[in-house]
Parts: sequence; C-alpha cells; structure tokens
Amino acid sequence: MIILGITGGIGSGKSYVAQKLAQRGVPVYNADVEAKSLNNTNQQIINAYKARYGTQIYVNGQLNRKALADIIFANKAELQWVNALVHPIVNAHFAQWCKQQQSEIVAAESAILFGSQLSELCDAVVAVVASQQVRINRVMQRDASTQQQVEARMANQLSNEKMAEMADYVIVNNGEDVDSQIDELLTKLKTKN
Repeated sequence: MIILGITGGIGSGKSYVAQKLAQRGVPVYNADVEAKSLNNTNQQIINAYKARYGTQIYVNGQLNRKALADIIFANKAELQWVNALVHPIVNAHFAQWCKQQQSEIVAAESAILFGSQLSELCDAVVAVVASQQVRINRVMQRDASTQQQVEARMANQLSNEKMAEMADYVIVNNGEDVDSQIDELLTKLKTKN
C-alpha cells in the first residue's frame, strides 16, 4: 500500500484534488475533519481540554471551537499545547484507518501535513499550489472573507515554494488541467511501487 499525503495552503484546491483522487478509487482520510470529530469523541482529548480550560470548553458535549480558537490564536504556547495533544492522536487514528483499507493507494489530506508529523506516515507527499491571487479570490468567494482576512490566514501557512520544496510531487491548480496531473501522479506512484 502506498500512502500519499496531500497538502496545500488555503485556497490552493487540495480538497478538490482529494475529491478527484477519491473519484478514481483512492480512499482519502481528511485529517482536518477527523481532528474535529476526535475533539468531540476521544476521551483523552476531552479530559485534557477540560482539565486545562474548564468544563465550559464543552457545550452540550461539543467542543466550543470558537472559545478554543480565541485561546490558541491569542497565545502561541496554548496552540503548541493543543497541537502536541491532538496531532499524535489524529496520526494514530490515521494509521488505524490505513490498516482497514484494501486499496493499492490511500491518501491523507491535511493543511498542516508537515507541521503535524502526519507526513512522516506517508510514502510520498503532493503539494497542491496556486498563485496567491487565485487563492485569495477562491477563499474570498468561498468564505465571504475580505482580502485582508485571507492574507492574514495565508501569512500563518507555509509558502507555495516551501511546500513544493518539501513535497515529492506538485500539482499546479491555477485553473489548468488538474485531471491529467492527477493521472500522471497516480501512474508515477504505481510504477514507483
């Protein structure tokens, strides 16, 4: 089994690429979605959050994500603490998920693939990149955000260049033919195996 990591900055189209891979029969683990789920179901995470932030961090059994975001984005040490708690649990969950798959290739989609050490579980990583203006336009349209809000979020992420440098493969998603790039990627992965 080949484990492919998919990453990219906000608005790059990594979810679009993941969707295209899924349409080709590649099971895709969405680390961001799974982390949100684990925040509400994993007892180790729940107990740690309540011990650190008080029981009010959960409302009706659901993590108060806005309250947590207010804490971690105001204090880098708290963000590091949350990441140190959650990333290993998500990575272990992904490893278990992989064992249940029967496919020749599986994929993990994560905006923070490198920062979460999820990349270490992958045989290869593809970075999905797009120009800054294309990314800004996509996110402004998708989230009804201002250009300044999008740029502030982008400033906290790895640049296209850094991601491309760290990845094994790159898919450019400025509106060109992504399908042929995905097909080429799958061919390379299968022949490499």
